[in-house]
Amino acid sequence: MSYEALLRKSWKSGDFVVSETEAASADPADAATQRKVRREIEEIAAREAWDANSCLVAHREGIMKLAPFVKFREEKFGAVLFETRSEKVYTLSPTGAAVVREVIAGAESGNLVAKLKEKFEDPSGKMATEAESFLAQLKEKGLIIE
Repeated sequence: MSYEALLRKSWKSGDFVVSETEAASADPADAATQRKVRREIEEIAAREAWDANSCLVAHREGIMKLAPFVKFREEKFGAVLFETRSEKVYTLSPTGAAVVREVIAGAESGNLVAKLKEKFEDPSGKMATEAESFLAQLKEKGLIIE
């Protein structure tokens, strides 16, 4: 399997781990493709670094959003946050996914919990503290910015 085919497979599946059999079947003469892909990735990284700066500067205070290097994808079980710099994957429950959806929608940190209370019943009253704790963890890890 060529290096480019391995990259396409990884990009489509979201699985960036190559099995030993796939690694053994890689074409060692495929160095030109590796250089081409490396150049393209460096260009993307440079472009995203510039975009990240502009995202941080042109931003209203109090509005939260995902950091430029974080991707969000909803799944049957809830959602996944993918941090592209360190390639860490965070699995979210349906409640965590609802919190991140509000962040993506441009919720202000002061009214996010109120928006969640409008959408979901919370007879136990735990949702507010759990949502605030979850937001604090996301900020601490650099996954959302304000």
